[in-house]
Amino acid sequence: MSLARYFARFFFFTLTLGLAGCATYEPDPLAASWQAATGAITDVGLTLVTADHATGTIRGTKGKTEGIIAVRMRGDGRVGVEITSRDPDRVDPTLTERLTQAYNRRMGR
Repeated sequence: MSLARYFARFFFFTLTLGLAGCATYEPDPLAASWQAATGAITDVGLTLVTADHATGTIRGTKGKTEGIIAVRMRGDGRVGVEITSRDPDRVDPTLTERLTQAYNRRMGR
């Protein structure tokens, strides 16, 4: 085998190994929703208290008023977002609606 042929085979062999080692990046399907949800909490004037990625729960408070956003993968592979609020003194009766609007705005809707 000639030296040129040897180097050609060596080159293609190393190129093949190099390409085999390339990994594709799979983005986190929850990332955009998670970012939008955490931003929505502060957009409506709540203080971010909990952002637990493991449970998918984001919680913000202002006094006794509490906003909760749950971001989770659904059984069909889509992202599910549930927005609720607790307001025992009825200080902010539109909080859930405002959180929903802030979340949708951040998601570009």
